Amino acid sequence: MKISKFFVYLIPFWKEECLVLLLSLTSIVLGLANPYLTKLIIDKAYGNKDFKLFIILIAIGGIIFILNGVIAGLGGYLSRYIYLRIKFRLNRQVFKKLQGLPYSVLQDGSTGGYLYHISYDVETITRFVAVSLPQIISFIPKTLFIVAIIFYLNWKMALFSLMLIPFFYVLPFYFINPLRKRITACIKNSEGIFIRLQEAFSHMQLIKAFGKEGNEMEGYIKNLKNNFRFNLEITKSEILISFTNNLASRIISGLIVFYGGYQVIRGKMTLGSFSAIAIYFSQLAGLQNSFASFLQEMSRGLISQERLEGVFKMEAATIEKAEKEEAIFSKGKVEFKGVSFSYKKDKTIFEDLSFSIEGGSFIALVGPSGCGKTTIINLMARLFRPSTGEILIDGFNISDVKSATFYKQIGIVLQEPFLWNDTIENNIRYAKEDASFEEIKEAARMACIGDFINTLPEGYSTVIGENACKLSEGQKQRLAISRALVKRPKVLMLDEAMSSLDSITETKIIKNIKEDRKDITIIVVSHRLSTVMYADLTYFINSPHEITIGEPKGLFEKNKEFYNLFAAQLKGQL
Repeated sequence: MKISKFFVYLIPFWKEECLVLLLSLTSIVLGLANPYLTKLIIDKAYGNKDFKLFIILIAIGGIIFILNGVIAGLGGYLSRYIYLRIKFRLNRQVFKKLQGLPYSVLQDGSTGGYLYHISYDVETITRFVAVSLPQIISFIPKTLFIVAIIFYLNWKMALFSLMLIPFFYVLPFYFINPLRKRITACIKNSEGIFIRLQEAFSHMQLIKAFGKEGNEMEGYIKNLKNNFRFNLEITKSEILISFTNNLASRIISGLIVFYGGYQVIRGKMTLGSFSAIAIYFSQLAGLQNSFASFLQEMSRGLISQERLEGVFKMEAATIEKAEKEEAIFSKGKVEFKGVSFSYKKDKTIFEDLSFSIEGGSFIALVGPSGCGKTTIINLMARLFRPSTGEILIDGFNISDVKSATFYKQIGIVLQEPFLWNDTIENNIRYAKEDASFEEIKEAARMACIGDFINTLPEGYSTVIGENACKLSEGQKQRLAISRALVKRPKVLMLDEAMSSLDSITETKIIKNIKEDRKDITIIVVSHRLSTVMYADLTYFINSPHEITIGEPKGLFEKNKEFYNLFAAQLKGQL
């Protein structure tokens, strides 16, 4: 077992940990004094009927007890401090790693799974590193001290004890591998429950709409039963380990008592020495139980460590080099140069695709379902990286632009906007933290939602609920558009972002943007004819390697596929 990998977590706190170990060793030494005091009380105070010595020894024992309490309190505080710091650092590292992963990589996992890593795995590793590991480190010197004292008191008893001690540690090692397999299965099942719960609460509207509460409950109960069974198996293993440990401890202790009693009866050892040795040996038995618990905690820690290592080994996002420029987009001209992209190796979405969009223009990106419209938006927004080729804005390769600089100048609104359970003002301000209230109101006005906000009792301070449940779909979309506009992007991408709005409101929003932000490049993905006809140019995706560009009216007349795409909407309009 690679226990050494855990020490890396303690390195940043080695000074505090050394102090904890020093306090622990001091506590061990003080704790080992009590059995020897027992020997002196029995052999000297009782044997000689010396009341004064009896009072002195009792006083010393009391002082040791108080000192031990103070030391234990200081050690406990420092251990808790180290525990909280390790947990903080590990949580930060895991979250930073997940945040830095490409969007495409994150899509392969599940939100619930990532949350489980942060909640369970981080907690398990932290508890083992900060609590169990220091205990086992102090375990070795305490064992050596006890054996040395027993040698000092009676070397024959010490040798006899050393012959029996190995039996204390054989049994835990025998049971630990089967226990680890059961713990692994239980953790996987618990993670599955966590993932399912997250999905259920995220899609509660869907569950209610289809009346699937009973199915979800049935599936949840089934998972709980599996979890119950796994935990019961673990409990059985732990009880078996505990029983065999206690049985071995009792048998060995009995042998020690028998041999020690024989030594006392033969007059080869005093009753006080025998009492002290019996107490010391009971401490060794307690250490053995702690060792068995340590092995169980280590098994859990190693499992969680392997799981987190899987996260840390996931593909990292492109690391930005120090020489990258703080690119400032002046015109918002977008260019695709020989771009190829595929989600899977055997399914190409785009191949050697090239086109350009002039800065300050308003274009409609159209095509049949599944042709790659949203993929182009995601590529422009750097949510995905092209396999080959370049995507440029004003001559800058967007892959070479620092993230903070790039996203300040890019606005994107999706068909299903993601909004926070927060106030309207804070949702809009999310895109620009230093936005003034006037800027927020102006963005809301442009998105045609300002009047609605003003009718609310709390106005911009209205909390919209989880997933904006207090708003209609159209209001959600307009709020998301406000959020994108408040940072004054140079390129604004609207991916079916107004699908829940009527055509009049949609046209008004686009008109507001064009009039108030004349230098902005607007790229709209839409299946609505009115939106397409209002665009300066239409970009029609013909194939994975070709886009036809032209004025909407001209494409209707010259391109049959384009005409057929909107044929149903054209009836009665042409």
